[in-house]
Amino acid sequence: MHPTRREYPDAQDFDDGNWVYATVEIAAGGLQGLVRGHAARGGLRPLPRSGVRPLYEQLSGRAVFDTMEEWLRIEIKGDGRGHFHAACEAVDRPGIGNRLTFKIDFDQTELPAVVRGLDAICDALPVVAAPRVSR
Repeated sequence: MHPTRREYPDAQDFDDGNWVYATVEIAAGGLQGLVRGHAARGGLRPLPRSGVRPLYEQLSGRAVFDTMEEWLRIEIKGDGRGHFHAACEAVDRPGIGNRLTFKIDFDQTELPAVVRGLDAICDALPVVAAPRVSR
């Protein structure tokens, strides 16, 4: 995922300041392409920092990366022996668009690069402000 820009670059609040446009390059076997989406940076669920590192250390478990807008989802499962399976889905227009599902099998040696890539995304577009708490 390559974040390209914030939708509201001057916003300083959590709700408006964290919407980003991103491009995802997909390469699975002989298939490759790009999908562009709009994501709430604060809504990127836990895969980047908290999900993949335990998989590398324990070799088993599950980590999920998805967007609140449901245009990108990656679910990684480890078998406990250093082999991983990622079930992936990309949607060009959530709710009405085309849906591409694919799988990728890989081993433990590839996880450090995945962590570095995800961390780079999070570092490039840090979450703006804290979410509002309802009383």
